[in-house]
Amino acid sequence: MEIIKNNNRFNQLLYALETGWEIEEPVLLGAMWRATSENGGAYHFVLRNHREDKTTMMSLPPSSQLLLFLADNNITISPLP
Repeated sequence: MEIIKNNNRFNQLLYALETGWEIEEPVLLGAMWRATSENGGAYHFVLRNHREDKTTMMSLPPSSQLLLFLADNNITISPLP
């Protein structure tokens, strides 16, 4: 069940990027904002839509798909203190 949720969040990120949102680097690596059964932390993306002058945040747990995406796109990661 968790794999489906994680894949859905990743797909939401891809959809946001396809519809005009951009990742503001660095992506932050830290704890989840809400309590979960996972202790692996999360990648926090600040997304900006310049055309609509909007900013939002999306948090995704680590997955092989996400890590590959980050590496392929040379996205800078910064740990939260």
